[in-house]
Amino acid sequence: MTRFQRIGAMFTMAVVLSGCIGSPVYTAKENFPGDKDMTDNRMSRAIVTALIERQWVVQSARPGMIKAAITVRNRHHAEIDIPYTPTSFEMDYRDSRDLDYKDGRIHDTYNRWINYLRDDVVKQLASDPDVDQVIALQGAYEPTYQDFQEGVKRATEVGLLDGSVKFYLAGEALPTQVRKLNAVSSSRKADGEDKSAEDACYWALQSTLATLQSKAKKAGANAVINITGINKRDLNQDTGNYQCSDDGERPGLEALKAVVSGVALRGDLVNVD
Repeated sequence: MTRFQRIGAMFTMAVVLSGCIGSPVYTAKENFPGDKDMTDNRMSRAIVTALIERQWVVQSARPGMIKAAITVRNRHHAEIDIPYTPTSFEMDYRDSRDLDYKDGRIHDTYNRWINYLRDDVVKQLASDPDVDQVIALQGAYEPTYQDFQEGVKRATEVGLLDGSVKFYLAGEALPTQVRKLNAVSSSRKADGEDKSAEDACYWALQSTLATLQSKAKKAGANAVINITGINKRDLNQDTGNYQCSDDGERPGLEALKAVVSGVALRGDLVNVD
């Protein structure tokens, strides 16, 4: 072996070993100006929505702290803590399995997961939670229908709903005393990449309900009644199911045909006794 060959072999071995060692664990930290009308509710909703979209499991969600985990291919596993305030959040490593963690270093895959998650939270916060997309969804394809209470249950379990606002589909029995405030509407979308159509629809509903809850709280209401789904041709009234529309394939994806699912709802903000 020549001198140059030995140097080349040593360089190759160094590259291989550096890949095995991994990179320092990435801790995502973001701070935002205090004049952006941020709230605890908006921050937690952005974090939970981003986690759901990236297929993380929300283990617990309480004021100031969200814990989450992800398992890929039934093997690679990571757990993180996300402390937050109305103007900041941080993603801290907690535990992992089969990601080569040692002495503060970890496989680059983990750092990519955290970086993607951090970007998604920032995007969620950059969007106006009260700007609806009802007009866009009115041009959607034929809708499907899924169990509304199951959607409410899922949104509550992941922390998007806190139980302070009740939801009643049009035609459902209402409490005796109802004081109407004003009408409200909201719509959200979720793409179907790596998701079943059913799950994409439930995720879109969860985000829609979280927005309705936020609007109800701002108006001093504790319930949304007469909830109907908005379709391009009519309003759907169903006492058990909500309406989810297939918005077609996302442009620019040839190998992967990802479908965007949307939920658009309208109802009345009220106070119930």
